[in-house]
Parts: sequence; structure tokens; C-alpha cells
Amino acid sequence: MSVYGHIPIDNKTEYSNFTYSFNVWTVFAAVTCTYTLFSFWITLKMCIFYLNNKNNEEVKRGLRLDVFRLFLLMQVWKEFHVLMDFLIVRIPLTSLFTSYCYQSKPVLLLKILSLMFTGVVYTSHSLTLAFCIQRVALLYAHEYHKDKIAKIFDIVNPLIIFVGHGFGIPFFFASSSCYQMDEPFPFGAIVITALRRDMKTYTIIYSIFSNTNITLTIILTIMMFVKLYHKRKITSELRRPVDLKSEKVLTATMILILLPVVVPSILSIANLFSSNLYAYMFLLRCIALDVRAHIVSCYFYYTHYIFKKKNRSTKIRNDSTIRTVSTYF
Repeated sequence: MSVYGHIPIDNKTEYSNFTYSFNVWTVFAAVTCTYTLFSFWITLKMCIFYLNNKNNEEVKRGLRLDVFRLFLLMQVWKEFHVLMDFLIVRIPLTSLFTSYCYQSKPVLLLKILSLMFTGVVYTSHSLTLAFCIQRVALLYAHEYHKDKIAKIFDIVNPLIIFVGHGFGIPFFFASSSCYQMDEPFPFGAIVITALRRDMKTYTIIYSIFSNTNITLTIILTIMMFVKLYHKRKITSELRRPVDLKSEKVLTATMILILLPVVVPSILSIANLFSSNLYAYMFLLRCIALDVRAHIVSCYFYYTHYIFKKKNRSTKIRNDSTIRTVSTYF
């Protein structure tokens, strides 16, 4: 059994004369592609903003560039995750490439896709955890330690990307194929994945990885909220003004990052104990990926004042006298 899919279509004669017909999964792929392109553009705009303003002192006073840099890496790899999901799952589910996969058997292409998909998944999850660790470390650190933390993560981030994609290498050497999805998916709805001799072992390994990732993310999020509560309480007692809007952006962003991560873990556990439930829960993972990638990027871009030219100068001048939570974002 594969991670996604039910049975390989190799050597299944019923697929020899298969022809594509318009279906609801084509509509699903088209709709999700539409808002995905918009989210890609927003993420690209933030990357361009960073490249154009990384030496801008005005921007530095309103946004920690080391945190913003890791945030962008996290979101870029989440967007890559969604892109690979289209190539591996959503487009194949439409049955557009079912006949091609059966007739041509593009083994090398399938291996490359499995390699890239697995590497992107592990890297995306790892960068999310690294982002949470960095945020909490900066919140709890003394001011003179923050530059050291920034330097550490500048070294760690490339290592995470390198090691994360290294996890995909075994899938290049495994047998990859197109798999027919089980009910309620129609005949011809396939996904691309690697077949491993001991898929249950892989499922256990991925479940441990994802659940550990989720547990640590939840713990770090709680630590962040506790620290913010204490800072807010102290600020209130000293009767200092506080920027509640920036704090809301920080809190909402963390919640949006955290909630969708739970779904892949539930799916991996469901697959481990009851594979019959997996097909019915499968589309939830697509929605979870979209929420984690698209809503987080769009929410941050449209709510953080640093991207609003008209308000940026006034806001940053106010921040020179008001200690705000945005200092940590």
C-alpha cells in the first residue's frame, strides 16, 4: 500500500482504453489553482519587498529582518508544498494524465516528483518549527543576545533546507507509480507516489515526525502567549502605551500556522489504523495546505503596517517611543 492511493495502475488492462471526461475534481483543481496563483503573487511581493528594503533603516525599526527572512522561507516552502501537491495529487485526481501514466510509464519523472514532494514536505514542516523556535527565543532573550540568535538561524536555515530535502532521496530509489484512489474517488482518479516494501514503517516514521513537530509547535506557541501576557501586564502596570493591533497580527498568524498542521497528522494516524477512513479525509489535507500557505501569507501582508506605505512612516515613528510586539516580528 502507498502513502496516497490504493492500487497501482501498472499492468491493469482496464486502463488501456481510458479517456478523460470532465468531472468535479477538475473544478476543484481549477478553483484552488485560481486562489493559489494569487497567494503566490502575494508571497512574491513580500520577497521583493524584503530584497528592496533589507538595508532600509526605517523598515528595520518596524520589522526584525531575521524573523521576516525565516517567515519568508517558511511561506515560500509552503507554497512549494502546494505546487507539488498540484503535480502529485490535485491534477492527477482529475484523471487528465491517467492514460499517459498507463501508456508511457514515465518512471524517471515519477521518481523525481516523489523525491521533490517528500523533500518539500519535510522542509516545510521543519521551517515552521524553526520559525516558532526563533520567535520564542527572541521573546525570552535579553537584548544583547538577539543578534547572536539571528546569526545562529542564518546558519541553521540552509541546513534545514539541505537536510529536509535529503529525506526525499530514498524515494528516488523506491518504485514510483500512479495509484488509483479508493472510493469515493471515481475510476481514473490517481495520485503519484512511491511504493515502499514496508509502507507501515514509513507511516510510523512520518507520524512520529509530524506529531513531534505539532507537539513542539503547540508548546512553543503556549510559551509565546505566556510571555506576551506577562509583557502586556507589565506594560499595563507601568501605564505604557501598547500596540494591540501588532499583537493581534502576531497572535492570529501563529494560530493560522498551528491549526492546519494538525490535519496531516490525523491523516497519517487514520491511515495507520483504518485505511478505509483515509479517502474520506483526504481532501481535508488539501484545504489544510491552502490555509497554511495562502491565508497566512495574505493575512500577514494585508494586516502588517510595514507593507502600507501611507502608514509606515507615522507608525515607525510612534514605535520609537512605544515598545510594541511588532518588534519581535
